[in-house]
This record gives sequence, C-alpha cells and structure tokens, in this order.
Amino acid sequence: MPARTAPPAATDVVGVALKVLMAQGLSRSAAYAALVSMAQDRGVPVARCAAQVVAAVDGRAG
Repeated sequence: MPARTAPPAATDVVGVALKVLMAQGLSRSAAYAALVSMAQDRGVPVARCAAQVVAAVDGRAG
C-alpha cells in the first residue's frame, strides 16, 4: 500500500496548475488569467480550481 503524503500547499497547487496550462502553450499571465476565469465560472476559489486541474491531470478526477 503506497504511503499517503500531505496535500501540497495552495500556492504549490496553483503553481503546478499554471505549469499544466503553460504546457498547453499559454504564457504564464494567460495561464493565470485562464485559471482565474475557470474559478469564477465554477464559483470556487482559485486554489480549489487549481487543485481540480491538478487532480484531472493526475487522473484522480471523478
């Protein structure tokens, strides 16, 4: 059974989500704007939206 690690801090999750979006060809400022826009559309904080992006990339999204 794999060991569970503590979830990363919110700033780390946002950084990882920005890297994911930048890997899709966005500049850093465009990636941040996209993340903020996605969060506003969903009515969640930016950190929560970033966690959802990271979870989706990791294959943990339901």
